[in-house]
Amino acid sequence: MFKQIKFHQNLITYIVKLALPITIGQLGLVLMGFADTVMLGRYSTDAMSSASFGNAVFFQFIVFGMGLLYAVSTLISIADGEGIPQQALSIFKSSLWVSVFLSVIIIGVNLILLKYISVFGQTPKVTELGGDYLRIVNYSTPLVLIFYASKQLMDGLGKTMMAMYVTFIGLLFNVLLNWLLIFGHWGFPSMGIDGAAWATNISRLLMMFLMLGMAWYNPLIQQFKKIKIVTKSYFYQIVKLGMPIGFTFFFEIAAFSIGLIFAGWISENSLAAHQIAINLASITYMFVTGIAAAATIVVGNYYGAKDKVGVRHSAKICIYLAVVIELFFAVILLVFYKQIPSIYTNDGAVILMAQSLVVWAAIFQMSDGLQAVGAGVLRGIKDTKMTGVIAFVAYWIFMIPGGYLLAFKFGFGLDGIWIAFVVGLTFAATLLIYRFYRQINKDLIKFEGLS
Repeated sequence: MFKQIKFHQNLITYIVKLALPITIGQLGLVLMGFADTVMLGRYSTDAMSSASFGNAVFFQFIVFGMGLLYAVSTLISIADGEGIPQQALSIFKSSLWVSVFLSVIIIGVNLILLKYISVFGQTPKVTELGGDYLRIVNYSTPLVLIFYASKQLMDGLGKTMMAMYVTFIGLLFNVLLNWLLIFGHWGFPSMGIDGAAWATNISRLLMMFLMLGMAWYNPLIQQFKKIKIVTKSYFYQIVKLGMPIGFTFFFEIAAFSIGLIFAGWISENSLAAHQIAINLASITYMFVTGIAAAATIVVGNYYGAKDKVGVRHSAKICIYLAVVIELFFAVILLVFYKQIPSIYTNDGAVILMAQSLVVWAAIFQMSDGLQAVGAGVLRGIKDTKMTGVIAFVAYWIFMIPGGYLLAFKFGFGLDGIWIAFVVGLTFAATLLIYRFYRQINKDLIKFEGLS
């Protein structure tokens, strides 16, 4: 549990200890997508493109629920800072009801989308196979959200290692199931893209049970059960605080999903190349999301303790760490941009197209990292409403229209889509960081409790 840390070096160590397991765990989640992409790429380019399309549609809405559940770790970290960490138990129980409520809505939305999936304008083959993939993974919606609620419980209490362990168990299990069900080893039928979808579902089921069990039976939670607490529902608080976060996640992911759809309008090879670059960028992005999640926790701790100096100082360290990390990855991508795409596919035409996109991915590293951490420090001070507004303007006013115009009206093709990505992310990063320092420097934040 949180203890106020005053010394500069100790605070850096605390943030890194929080961030590293989250980063590794998040990386494990992305590596599942990497494994699906690589293994389906070995099966066929059509299967790889179709799964990326189906996943893009699926995550377009479930990411709203995942973002909304970030409110759980925010509320718990603030309660910890206030000296009432036992309230995590009531917050967690409410988060499970929120997860069920969101699952019903998201599953219904996806079922409606499946009826009109041709509206996305993909090729007939990608539309058919991608629809089949989406129909199967749609069943995993409650598994993902309950896993995420359990993860947010432990993250909020600073116990970030558990989700990392569960995620990597799920990753290894997913790779094994992919090998069995995509290619048909050990007597299993060769199911191709459907096999990848069922492997994902089964892996998510395992991860949900493991994370839920490890959270509920954790000694710290067992200790809270023995303490007399104020039993109340946090359903409304989670939804109220988390709704803008959910929309922030939705606007960003939906914008990137629409970019993927734009790529599919160009050609199937363009879609495959775009997916390679996006998957690569998402891997590097996971390293900074660990810092962003840690920023929410540690800033929330100091916010709950009503320590303005701690809020400012911890946020500054998180921002500096993000800059260092993203500079490192930008250099790596620029140095190895020719070699990296060949990891994903043997298709020479796709590799050539992906190489230029890897360069663009290197260019937007800094902006992508700073917008993630900017949103993280704002969550820590319960300032979430403006993050949704900023995300909407950055991604839906600049990124999507800009990408369409540059790609199709001005003839830049795939490069045009990625130029718009750079512009949108830079705009978001600038405004989010400015928003935080404006709130702090002008004494505009209000230290509020959980009541």
